[in-house]
Amino acid sequence: MKSTRRLWKVAGIAGLLATLLFVFGFGYAVKDILYPSADGGFNGIQTPEQQDNLLSQDKINILALGDSLTKGTGDQSGEGYVGKVKKGLEAMYEKPVFVWNYAVNGQIAEQLLTQLQAADSQLPGFVKQANVILLTIGGNDLNRAANIIASSSSPVPNASAAPSPSATPKATSGPASPETIQIDFDSLRKQLPAAADKLAVILAKLAELNPKARIVYVGLYHPYLDYDPDRNGSPVILEWNAKAFVSANKFANVSVVPTYDLFEREQTRYLAADHFHPNSLGYKRMADRVLQVLE
Repeated sequence: MKSTRRLWKVAGIAGLLATLLFVFGFGYAVKDILYPSADGGFNGIQTPEQQDNLLSQDKINILALGDSLTKGTGDQSGEGYVGKVKKGLEAMYEKPVFVWNYAVNGQIAEQLLTQLQAADSQLPGFVKQANVILLTIGGNDLNRAANIIASSSSPVPNASAAPSPSATPKATSGPASPETIQIDFDSLRKQLPAAADKLAVILAKLAELNPKARIVYVGLYHPYLDYDPDRNGSPVILEWNAKAFVSANKFANVSVVPTYDLFEREQTRYLAADHFHPNSLGYKRMADRVLQVLE
């Protein structure tokens, strides 16, 4: 009889403790829902350094880097996408916008990286002063790696655009357009990773020098679709762009603006007479997309 009473006593105490534990746990859970902690429970995640708020600046400094696309080659107005972005930011933020354009026709990633890393270079100082950094690079690396051969009265120009395989176009789009383009795809595939690695280092260096600036890398497009009916060159270009996204995603202040789709249709409408660089309308499409990132 005593053992039975003892058993019921133990069971009662255990039940009481279980009830108290349930009530305490339920109350704690409700507290978290009604009054969540500011850190959300993710104490181990570091908040990235705050980017420049363009709205709070008295003026906006743009540093433009890279190759002939950033120079604006092919734009009849001479503005290029950089000049159009400048005008767009002036209208958007209603304040003066200044541009330092250090782009070089034909520049490759290794050359730009050398500029950023050289001890006597003034470029890092401009990087640190910029609120916005615009960049095109990589097309000349791809053209060199692919050993492009064009049969025409004028050679294929250098630009930030990727190559395509040998083909004969359906129709020429201007006197400067090559009739035939030959590409060494084996060479391209072997050298592409090294060039992409340099781009990754460039983006990392820019983010290190200025973690507050809005850094925008403008991706590659395919300028030779008329010469590439099977689109054999597209995977190479898309692979480059994918690696650029992966590299940029490591930094909170770095963005990649895709351009492949902007020139995928009606190329004669958006490319200059050399069938390589954008014309004024093509640069306008690029600038509109960059401005969306900078809003």
